Amino acid sequence: IMLNRSFCISAVFFDFDGTLTKPGALNFPLLKQTIGCPSHLPVLEFIDSLPTSPEKDNTVSLLERFETDAAANSEPNDGAESLIRYLGSKGIGMGIITRNRLTSIERALQNFETITSSCFDVIISRNTPVKPKPSGDGIRLAAQQLNLDVTEVLMVGDYIFDIQAGKSAGCLTAFLDYGTTSGDVKIDSDFTISHLEAIKEIPGLGFPLGGEEPAGPLG
Repeated sequence: IMLNRSFCISAVFFDFDGTLTKPGALNFPLLKQTIGCPSHLPVLEFIDSLPTSPEKDNTVSLLERFETDAAANSEPNDGAESLIRYLGSKGIGMGIITRNRLTSIERALQNFETITSSCFDVIISRNTPVKPKPSGDGIRLAAQQLNLDVTEVLMVGDYIFDIQAGKSAGCLTAFLDYGTTSGDVKIDSDFTISHLEAIKEIPGLGFPLGGEEPAGPLG
């Protein structure tokens, strides 16, 4: 998909699990079965709906155990490290916007060879006091921290919440489509990609013909 208008991308924000990491490290059906979450409900929203009690604390502990194991077993997604190095070399800002815990992100990044948390200018996680995706608040906060207008941001993710958050925030969106989206859910993103490295082409699409590439956020 190509937009028929000019745009300028100064930063790329990524979902983490299933986007920068290979999908499938966390077994969501088993997690939901274990904590008693109905299949149609998102896990965090289900936990929020539970009354505060030892049962709720136990459910949170079970979720965190699943997340810890998934982080330890996760692998970098194909092209993820190359893409992060490329964007960094172009002076494009980078962020992670995730519903996961910060400790799980940091653990998963240990399985990357050349990428660490210091490669990202901002990380918005479940520990950040902001509403999680599909709310756009995390994206708006991250853009604000980088002194960017949210329209200069591209949000990349493999799930509908990532695209909904981007739309809500008012930024550009790219859906990483593994071809497994089931049912009639239409992901209405600005760009649809099947491989992370396709992101390298997107910033250059936005400049008007004959226009010079503007400096990145560090320029």
